[in-house]
Amino acid sequence: MNQNRVEVYQQNYSQNSTIIIGSGPCGILATKYLKENNNVICIDNREDIGGQWHFDNQNEEDYPNLQQNSFFHHYGVLPSSLYENLQANIPKYLMTFKGFPCKQEYQEFMKAEEFYQYLQDYCAYHNLKQYMVFKTFVSSVKLVKNLSTEEIEKVGFTLNKKFLVEIKDAQNYKENIRFLQADNVIVATGHYSVPNYPKIGDISLFKGEQIHTHYFRQKHLKKFTDKHIVIYGTSMSAHDLICIILKQTELQQQPKKITVIGNQMAIDRLKQSEAYKEEINCQKLCLSSTYIQKIVDEKSLILESGEKIDDVDVLLYATGYQYSFPFLENSNDNLIELVPENERKNSCGPLYKRMFSVKEPDLIFLGLTYNTISIQQMFERQAIIAQRFIDKLITLPSKEDMLRDYQEDFKQSQSKFVDGRDYFKVCYFVGLNEIEYSKQLSELAGMQLDEEFNKYIKDLYVPISINFLQKGNYPWMKQQQVSHLLPKNYSPNEALF
Repeated sequence: MNQNRVEVYQQNYSQNSTIIIGSGPCGILATKYLKENNNVICIDNREDIGGQWHFDNQNEEDYPNLQQNSFFHHYGVLPSSLYENLQANIPKYLMTFKGFPCKQEYQEFMKAEEFYQYLQDYCAYHNLKQYMVFKTFVSSVKLVKNLSTEEIEKVGFTLNKKFLVEIKDAQNYKENIRFLQADNVIVATGHYSVPNYPKIGDISLFKGEQIHTHYFRQKHLKKFTDKHIVIYGTSMSAHDLICIILKQTELQQQPKKITVIGNQMAIDRLKQSEAYKEEINCQKLCLSSTYIQKIVDEKSLILESGEKIDDVDVLLYATGYQYSFPFLENSNDNLIELVPENERKNSCGPLYKRMFSVKEPDLIFLGLTYNTISIQQMFERQAIIAQRFIDKLITLPSKEDMLRDYQEDFKQSQSKFVDGRDYFKVCYFVGLNEIEYSKQLSELAGMQLDEEFNKYIKDLYVPISINFLQKGNYPWMKQQQVSHLLPKNYSPNEALF
């Protein structure tokens, strides 16, 4: 859409130069805050902004020339896309950026296409797309100081900055290979593209269909008609799919049975659900609080509790994603480490405040936190800190102190899962409290907390979450209204954190 931006960026190397990878919400925010004082380019492999909010009807099942696609070549999958008819899990006032309220006519819990339009409007208002280049894939990020003589000779121009970044055509990983250099690199690629599949004994025996939520599209509903679907996992995507299948799909097109298997706390919440009471009573929705031990034949599995589930037609994984950064993993710089290294990649580090690479703080990650109520504001606060650091308005502690801080944070996150899967979990109810994390970020940024915004979280949304989400009434939560309790055209105060 703006391929000349590469040439403009190269012509301005005399300025402090920052490459932003990804034009989802975090990349958009980073571009907005950094464009004033820096030479900025935001690079995305898609044809437009939005990240996973950019709906793509095609996926690995029907994508033309899949093997040539750069993202697929490096990740083994295509980038994730939210599926049709999805609604946000939090009210619109918690998804707005500073000084830019949502349109009043948008639903309280916005549809995916409404929030996508919000991102488009935000980019247009701040004229951000002039700093972006699309259909371009970032294949490597390397420290110039560690490059070999052969690598330097391939570049073809003088290197005088910290990072060398290789880019290529998004549709063909062999075409249009070029190099850029940067003082700073911001990684805003998210972590919802590489599906996680749990280990299940004798999985090869299962002859039914296996689908991860990564691949789900509305067209899959036809495959579910009159089938027995096992949903493995109780993440928000599992709740979305249960709601779509049982509450938004015509009765004659629904499966004959859904069995949900997951952790005990989430299953116990569903068992008390009033919203699904009818489906539970007639055993159309069955719930098991355990994990799959193994497959016993082509349509049956057994749980760790000993319970056997028979006549399974579809195994639908709602089991989350792994952290993956091939553009960093293919270098010898070792700027990040994936945890665990050789199994499910639940986390990465060492990262100071879940943002800055301790080994090289000019490599900054945005948007890795999850389970936060104030999701977009959390990301905006991270973008503000990145901008203030790059513009030298704030300084970071020594590498030794940052590493010590990270190790303490990571150890605390291991209280529930020793494999680190809770490190990025920032939740109002469990784990690292997001208000506490916001305080940490505000102190780092040297900015005052927005107490009004935090009050709206506590007084307006938390009761909704307790009364509906935590009582298994997910479909009813999406029907709640709170905007009338807020100032008209509310958005967070631009002068506060």
